[in-house]
Amino acid sequence: MRMKGGMACMLLLIPGLSFSEVIKESTSRSPGTRETKPLIMRSFFQNNIKVTGKVVDETNQPLIGVVVKVKGVATGGASTDSNGTFTLTVPGNAVLTFSYVGYTAVDVPVNSRMSLTVKLSPANQNLSEVVVVGYGTQKKADITTAIASVNSTQITRLAVTDPTGALQGQVAGVNVTKSVGKPGAGYSVTVRGVHSISGSNEPLYVIDGIPTSSGLNDLNPADIEKIDVLKDASAASIYGSRGAKGVVVVTTKRGKSNHISLTYDAYVGSKRPVHLPDMMNSQEYVDYRTEQNRANGRSTVLTDILSADLIANLNNGVDTNWPDLLLKNSMQMNHNVTAAGGDDKTRFAISAGLNKEDGNISPESYKKYSLRGNVDRQISDKWKAGLNLYFVQALTNQGSSETLRSAYRLPSITSPTNANGNRVFRVFNNDAVTNPFYDQTDDLRETRSTRTFGNLYVQFQPIKDLVLKSTISPNYVATRSGSYFGPLSKQSLGGSIATTASNSTTDFFTWVWDNQAIYDKQFGKHHVTGTLIQSVQKERTETNNITGAGLPYRSLWYNLGSAPTVTAYGSSYTKYTLASYTGRINYNFNDKYLFTATGRYDGSSHFAQGNQWGFFPSASAAWRISQEEFAKGITAINDLKLRLSYGSTGNDRISAYSTQANLGQSYYDFGGTLANGYAPNQLANQALTWETTKELNLGLDFGLFTNRVSGSVDVYTRTIGNILFNQNLPPQTGYASVAANVGKMKNQGIEIGINTVNVKADKFTWRSDFVFEASNNKILSLYGGTKSDVGSLLFIGQPVQVNYDYIFDGIWQTSEAADAAKYNQKPGQIRVKDVDGNGVINASDRAIIGQKQPKWSGSIGNTFQYGNLDLYVLVYTRRGEMNNSSFDATYLNFNQLYNQVSVPYWTATNPSTTHFQPGNPGPYTTTTQYRKLVLPGSAILRWVIIFRPNWLSVWVQTV
Repeated sequence: MRMKGGMACMLLLIPGLSFSEVIKESTSRSPGTRETKPLIMRSFFQNNIKVTGKVVDETNQPLIGVVVKVKGVATGGASTDSNGTFTLTVPGNAVLTFSYVGYTAVDVPVNSRMSLTVKLSPANQNLSEVVVVGYGTQKKADITTAIASVNSTQITRLAVTDPTGALQGQVAGVNVTKSVGKPGAGYSVTVRGVHSISGSNEPLYVIDGIPTSSGLNDLNPADIEKIDVLKDASAASIYGSRGAKGVVVVTTKRGKSNHISLTYDAYVGSKRPVHLPDMMNSQEYVDYRTEQNRANGRSTVLTDILSADLIANLNNGVDTNWPDLLLKNSMQMNHNVTAAGGDDKTRFAISAGLNKEDGNISPESYKKYSLRGNVDRQISDKWKAGLNLYFVQALTNQGSSETLRSAYRLPSITSPTNANGNRVFRVFNNDAVTNPFYDQTDDLRETRSTRTFGNLYVQFQPIKDLVLKSTISPNYVATRSGSYFGPLSKQSLGGSIATTASNSTTDFFTWVWDNQAIYDKQFGKHHVTGTLIQSVQKERTETNNITGAGLPYRSLWYNLGSAPTVTAYGSSYTKYTLASYTGRINYNFNDKYLFTATGRYDGSSHFAQGNQWGFFPSASAAWRISQEEFAKGITAINDLKLRLSYGSTGNDRISAYSTQANLGQSYYDFGGTLANGYAPNQLANQALTWETTKELNLGLDFGLFTNRVSGSVDVYTRTIGNILFNQNLPPQTGYASVAANVGKMKNQGIEIGINTVNVKADKFTWRSDFVFEASNNKILSLYGGTKSDVGSLLFIGQPVQVNYDYIFDGIWQTSEAADAAKYNQKPGQIRVKDVDGNGVINASDRAIIGQKQPKWSGSIGNTFQYGNLDLYVLVYTRRGEMNNSSFDATYLNFNQLYNQVSVPYWTATNPSTTHFQPGNPGPYTTTTQYRKLVLPGSAILRWVIIFRPNWLSVWVQTV
């Protein structure tokens, strides 16, 4: 560039100043003065200075890792060290920007100072956090309903292979259980308790706008950015009948504009069997069998109790711990690679994942491959389009259902091999239990599932405040299940029964087409958002199955054509359609008074003509008390919001064609020959209609003491009417059942979630999360004014899913022989309570002894962070529940020949009050409380250590 007077000069660009600004400054002059020297020349001769500073938090503790940059300059800069200090050489007139996660960024002019002290204040991120509310998003500060969230940090710190597990103990009102420990087994989720008497209580899952009932097991945890749970009816009403049980909304990670990243996430863990039951050793088993014979008046001579080979094993010191021989430690791992990025108009993310989990019993295993991709393109100022696509294939080897059961059934006096060291098939004189090592190879079950789902959307913005969007979301699942029972399996009895195999397939396809219009307008202190939605969903399910016997070779389930006999076959087809119209309006006045109203009109093919359509409205309001002038002067309050909502949702979750009569397969004697025919099975009910849930929710959100304490409290009452239930009919009607609207029930509860920052000093931070929920469920009415349905375990005024049985009252003792005789019993037998005191034990003495759902649950999570090292400890518990244990029903039943749990049972010299005399149970062995099936609660302790250097994260955990 050539300056006035012919002087040549190099152009020096000043940080933070654009080229046009340099030119403008260099040619300007003040009125009445001489022409000033160009700014370029002034900056050229101005020296840089070395600035040393310190950054502290609101308590004057040093902050580590604060990014310090010259404002307007993309490169360079520094970060604070372990003492919160930094050193940076900058121009004397520079402005420095200080930024740190969780704190409000500030700009500080240098003004030629060589020493600076900067204090950062915590940012109220909770209020600016974006929450998915269904067909849109809102800032958390504007939410008027009960919504809870789990972010990616919470998901990854729990190191779970199924992201559903990340909800356990993290969200109040969400009950997450896993009743099966096999690899790949999913979780069961309920939101705010039981909603149905016999149907599914699972919530609706929405993945990047794609509604599905398949859960989250198909997702890789590393792909998830956030999970939002819509808990109350007002929040879930936007999804209508699909959201009647609550909604779990998942947002996966997306690319960022002008930023390219390649990340690799990995998790490797070990699973080991713990808290195993203590089974009888060989001598204890012999004593138990001897006492069993004594109680039945049989010989107690050893040769009359045990076979010769078992006596030989006893004399040779055989004491086999069968479960230890079969159980093993196993590995589980999760790997995920993601490439993401974009420019000003396009954002993309592509990821590939592998999830592998081995079982503790061979050959159980689970392997899942996943591919995910999304792209968003701003085509023009008015047009935008995007695509989300997921592909998942999972292979589950369930192994044998007999292996572990046989291992616990077999007495330790037995051995897997004979005297010559050769494995034997029958190790015990009972065909009901065989050598479990053979079942590992000859009893096989495998499922392969392939799922492809996603959505494609087109968005048009004709004017500034109006957005039109159309989205199509297909979902296809193909599942093949195979089973094989070889000659050495227990089912084939070592070749005595023909080898069998079966193959079944399920083909499921559904699509959802949503069209929505969103009008968003801000005028003055008023902010209005209106949403209109038209939606159609169609789904189709087809199944096929075949079973063959007598396979000539080990072809598993791949060549059933070689089987000379087909023992079973079948197929099915179902179809379902749902149509919906929805409207929602959000109103915000001055960020203080918030209001939301929603109306949904659903039509379902599950109901007959005249009952297919239902309308479900809801409304909610919130008052941000902290925005009022009188509250702004209270320094302890950072955020305080009161919420109130009331809404209704519908439920159509019944089997397809439930309103129609159908026939069931029936067998009968035709001239002395077994004949196959059909008979009436289900009675038609054209009056069947929508189950409706109405809910009132009162909530309070708060942030106190510079947000060192924050959280929410919700109290709700939910009434469920016209409950859908498959009601059994008396045999004389000629029908087995009828689908009906049977009554009404109520759920009430309280939910509390609190987050605290307990210590924040230097390199050390300690945070705590508290979650608590208590709920009460009871039936208000049943069909036809019936007081109770004992056969279905339904009782007015009592919870759904109760245990109804005789009350265990100890063991009859020798001193009580006369009293026992009054009930035709004798010492050593189970005593049950004579509730009505009439001296006779009959059905009227049964009572409700517990419920299967917890009365309350809670968790305490603590995060301890020191530099790059994190320790997370979670304690989660559920209390007040009583569930049946099939294990205890078998292995605390001393009236069998199987091995038993080692407990002090009753004998004449050991007057136990908890376990009956072997062989002398009396008539009440199935009494629930006797079998110790009472689980007053359960608890989980989970700890995870995370080490985070700049380039790697390492997890170590135990549960």
